[in-house]
Amino acid sequence: MAESKPIAPVAEQAMALLLRPVRHAVNNLSMVVTANLDSAVPKLPQGEVVTRQVNRAREAAIDYDQLARGYLALGREEGTRPVPASRMIQELLPLLILAAGGPVELRILGNAVVERRSPILDGALIVAASGGAGLPAGPRPPLRLDGAKLSFGWPIPPEAREALLSLGASIEPEGDGVVVTLPPG
Repeated sequence: MAESKPIAPVAEQAMALLLRPVRHAVNNLSMVVTANLDSAVPKLPQGEVVTRQVNRAREAAIDYDQLARGYLALGREEGTRPVPASRMIQELLPLLILAAGGPVELRILGNAVVERRSPILDGALIVAASGGAGLPAGPRPPLRLDGAKLSFGWPIPPEAREALLSLGASIEPEGDGVVVTLPPG
């Protein structure tokens, strides 16, 4: 009997092959859905049940768009560019919340331009957020962004620490968590 080869490498190859066209299709779908909902809402009667339903559908479409774009961006080729830290963290927030295993509030106290090395920095921050998944159920401590300093209210996994340090970030303990100073842009 011939030994079967694992399917995982073929599936990974298929995912890599389809990533770009799927990203394009998701982008088109999101634009069509949100644009149509945006144009329909002002034409609906205020206070009606159907208006509330369409508004909820619009909010869900926006949430889906942010989540799907963030996730699919993890498959992009590596690139480095300066970005406002607040914009980067807000773009990643839906994925950070999923990784943390529960609701996470983002508090922006100040802003700075940082070096966004995509998708490596994005992935390292998502893995850092996964440290929150070990916390008891309920809201996690808020993420605080003060300039280039991002505070996690929980310990981060060693692989996140290693990846962040290799990207030029610094990490300091703070209470039950850590403060990550993102690389300047």
